[in-house]
Parts: sequence; structure tokens; C-alpha cells
Amino acid sequence: MPTRSPRSVATFPIVLRELTVLRAENITPGMRRLTLGGEQLRAFTRDGLDLPGLRTEGFDDHVKFFFTDETGRLILPRQNVSSLDWRADARPVTKDYTPVRFDPEAGEIDFDFVRHEGGIASGWAERVKPGESAWIAGPKMSHSHPEGADWLLVVGDETALPAIGRWLAEMPEGTRAKVFIEVGEDSHRQELPTRADADIVWLSRGGAAAGTADLLERAVRDMEWLPGTVFAWVAGEAVTLKGIRRHLVSERQIPREQLDVTGYWRRTEPAAPGAAAAQDTEAEEDAAHERLHELTDLAPGYAIRAAVTLDVFELVASGVRTPDELAARTGAEPSALTALLAYLAHLEVLADDGDGGYRLTAVGQELVDDDHSAYEYHLGGAQAALDASFSGLLHTLRTGEAGYRTRSGETLAAAMADDPRLAGTARAAVEDEARWVAPGVAGAYDWSAVSLLTATGHGSATVVNALVKSFPGLRARIAAMPSALRVLREELLDTDVLPRVELLPRALGVPGGTETLLMSRQLEWLSDEDAVQVLAEAGEALAPAGTLVLVEQVTPADADDIDAVLHHLRLKCAFGSGVRNEEHIAGLVGRAGLTVRDRRDIGWDHRLWVVGQRTG
Repeated sequence: MPTRSPRSVATFPIVLRELTVLRAENITPGMRRLTLGGEQLRAFTRDGLDLPGLRTEGFDDHVKFFFTDETGRLILPRQNVSSLDWRADARPVTKDYTPVRFDPEAGEIDFDFVRHEGGIASGWAERVKPGESAWIAGPKMSHSHPEGADWLLVVGDETALPAIGRWLAEMPEGTRAKVFIEVGEDSHRQELPTRADADIVWLSRGGAAAGTADLLERAVRDMEWLPGTVFAWVAGEAVTLKGIRRHLVSERQIPREQLDVTGYWRRTEPAAPGAAAAQDTEAEEDAAHERLHELTDLAPGYAIRAAVTLDVFELVASGVRTPDELAARTGAEPSALTALLAYLAHLEVLADDGDGGYRLTAVGQELVDDDHSAYEYHLGGAQAALDASFSGLLHTLRTGEAGYRTRSGETLAAAMADDPRLAGTARAAVEDEARWVAPGVAGAYDWSAVSLLTATGHGSATVVNALVKSFPGLRARIAAMPSALRVLREELLDTDVLPRVELLPRALGVPGGTETLLMSRQLEWLSDEDAVQVLAEAGEALAPAGTLVLVEQVTPADADDIDAVLHHLRLKCAFGSGVRNEEHIAGLVGRAGLTVRDRRDIGWDHRLWVVGQRTG
């Protein structure tokens, strides 16, 4: 299960803004700075939507710039309440950049662009003149300075220099840091003012192309390692970072939650010229047959997930490579594991190392480097269970009921009640998604009038975090099973929030006499029948004039959103619920004997209902 990150996260509505270029200057021969400004840095209104001012609170925030395509068209997404609606027929040309300075009072924000030949963004930055427009979106989130680390290891090439420079400027006084920065030439160095106790080492490629040197990896391997807990932040060209990550994870044993490795860009070689060959009818039929086989083959997904669950890829990365060694370390039956390894090599996830063992391919290395994969593909986790729920699709299509059963014959809901890992990964995934909804919840109801909030449901910890931080007079209590509350306390609730949050171990329902009850995504794992029962019990727990604030995901407006379609099918197969539309949820509220007083669109395909007991 994921553990608490030392960097807390704040999420913001994603807003498309048209700004104006105010100034442009080359701060070094290798870096060009653009200063943007305009009324849309502040709160403004577009198409009837009241949109908030820009916020950037993290040194490595990402802001998306929009550029014209090869035909000169500027393709922009449509603004929703808290997110953007991307066109299905044409994708915008975008690049992400870090704000290096934001002055809300002056109405200015600075971005640094690496100067190089052939880049869409760098070419625009060289040509653009003061007075011209620039379209940006974001940041959508900010990560804080890491808490609890005795020292910091900061590593990056010139693309990471804007983030590193901002971090050094904002580091708390006395922070101990080892900083390694790779640039193309000595003349590309910058003055980096800081109050931190920072040892800054500049590494010059001497004119060599970016992404071709191992200067950073050698510097990290050769550095004097400081005592205490380290937080390591590494960014730059994706391929050159892999060796650094392997060293930090395998040799330095840095826990995943103390490590942030991000590929800002990837070096590519020019494609060799060649003419496309025409396909005859027979070739097209062969391709269709192969594609059909690819679409219906279940083996690759299960094989990779089983290997992830056994830590096969992590073990191979650490040097455990023969079938016998891997069987001993994983506890797997040797002949079955030998066959699995051979199949993974056929899939080109592993490769024969020529010495009786296996090595990782690029795909296998991605499974190791991408920390999210360990949670997404582990067969003991919720995502794998939801993917497996498609095995019950035929029953669900015929009956509308949950068709999936676990190996023990339980429904997924029952299995989650008994399996801490399964429930924990499901809860963590929803809490992560709730980050985007929390700002909308905070703005859609008058929480300043609430003194004590009772919360329950999936994602409730993240929403309570945001509400308690935004409303100093608000106290909260979260009702959940003891195992869930332990995870909330240890991993999800911020330490500065905990003194104002009471954790209530409740097996059934919420305390009676509740004045304000927030129910977050409580219904999505319940059939209609069970959802009505839960809503009815919530209504009974309310004080006579109490209020239920219900937050649920609804059917997206974009009918072509295939991810949403698949999510709906997973929920139908696993729980018999699916993603309901607004009318469906309002109908469940009515069947529970409650009345909808108000409804708000809070973005990200979520709605907030203000619900009360029926009168008269």
C-alpha cells in the first residue's frame, strides 16, 4: 500500500488563461526568460463561469503552454467548472513549464525556456514579442517542501534548472542540501540565491548534446553521503535518470516515498528516411487477424500482473536473474516460474542475458521505474480486482447486477471488508482522485456557517483536509471502520489538520443528531438497493434541521471518453452500480425519503447535492 509522502499536495481548478508577454530577456546564453501578465492572472469570468486567480505554491509546479500547430492553428480546450474539456477531433500542441517567479500584486509571472535549436517552445520563446498573447493552463497542483528530511539531494539538467532555482530561493533557512546541476556550457551557470545550507555543484558538458552525458550519475555515485534521512528529487532527460534511480533505490536503499524522479524530456534520434509500402488485401486481412488475436489475448495482462505481485521485475533489476534464484526469492513453484519467465521474454518484457538468466527490457524497466505500476498491477490491489471484474461482464449485461466474484466466491465489496490491502489500495486511489474534487466542494457550500462537520465515505479524508485548512473555525469528525481510520491517521490526514479532526470508529452509520453530514462518493460501490438504504440511514442520523451534503461522480458529458466508459463497466461488474447520471442519483435520494434542496457542478464530472429530510 502507498505510504505517506513527505510532500503534502494542494490541488486547484485547472483554468485556461490568455496572458500577455510583458518582457523577454536572455538571462544566460542558454536560458531565456519571459515575463507574462494580464487580468486573467486574477479571478475572472469566461462563458458564464467564475474562474479563480492563478495559484502556484510548489517549486516544481507545471504550467501548460499552448502553441500553434504546423498549419498555424491554435487549438485550445474548452473550459469546464474545474477542468478542461479536450477536443476529440484535434489535440492542442502543448509543453509544460515551471513558474520561476509569481508576483500576484504586480500581476507578473516568469517562465524560463532552455535555448536550443528545433524546439516548438524554445522557437516560440525566441520569436515572441512583448504585447503578444500567450495561452496557459494550470498549475493543477502544488507539492510542498518535503517534511522530516535531514537533508536534500537535488539533481537535474538545465530543463530542471527553473524548478531547482525556485526551490533554492524558497527553501527554509538552514536546510541542508546537496545540489548537482548539469548545463551545456560554463557560461550557462546562474546565480542561485538561497537561505539554505546548500552545496551547489555545476557540471558542464562542454558543448556536448543534452541527454548524452552521464555527468549527473557519476556525481551522485561519487558524492559524500550525508547522515540522516534524505529526500531525493531528480529531474531531467528520462533515459539518463534511470541509472541514478537504480543507484538510489538499489544501492542507497532510499524508500520510494522519499524519492521523486521525473523525466522532463526524452532524447530521440532522427528517424531514417524511408518510403511507406502499400499493403495488399491479403496483408490487410493478416493484420486484422493479428489485431483480433491481440485484443482477445488475456495471457499478457495476467502474466505481467503475476510477475509484479511476486516482485520479479524488482528482483531482476537488483541482480537476481536466474530462474532458480528467482524461485527461491519469490517462493514460487520453480517449473511454473520458469515457464512464466520464458513467456515474459517472449513478450519482450524480459530478455535472455546470455548467461542462463534474464535482464529487463525497456518495458520491464518501465515497470520498475514507474512506482505507480507496483500498485496498479499488483494482484492484491483494487485496480487489478476491478480489471478482473470484467470476467463477470456477461452476467452483468444479462442482469444488470454485479457479475464478478473473487476466488473465494465473495463479491468485491465483501472481499474489501475482509482484506486490508484490497480495501486500502481502493481507498488510496479514491482519496488521490478526491484531490481534484476537494476545491470544488470547498467553494460550493457555505462551510463558514458550519462549526462541526461529520464526514464519511471514500475520499472523505482528502476533502476534510481541504475544508479544515480553508475554514479555520471548522472542526470535523470522520466516521469509518477502525482499519480505515488507521490509514487516514497515518497516511492521508496532514499533521496540521489532525488536532481539529476526530476519528470515530463506526461499523454502522454515523452518530445520531448530526447537524451537517458530508457523504463523499459513498454510493459508487453500492447497488441501487443498498444505496437507498445507506441514504435512508443517513437521513435518520440527521438532526431535525440537519443537512446531508452528498458528493458523487456522475456520467460525463463527453460520450467519447473511453476511460469513463470502462470505469462505468468496471463498477457495474464489480458492484452493480456504475457511474450514475444526475437524475438517477436524485431518484435514489427521493426513494430514501429525502429532499434535494440544491445541486452544484463542482467539476471533474462530480456534483454536490444539498439534501434534507422531507417535510410535510
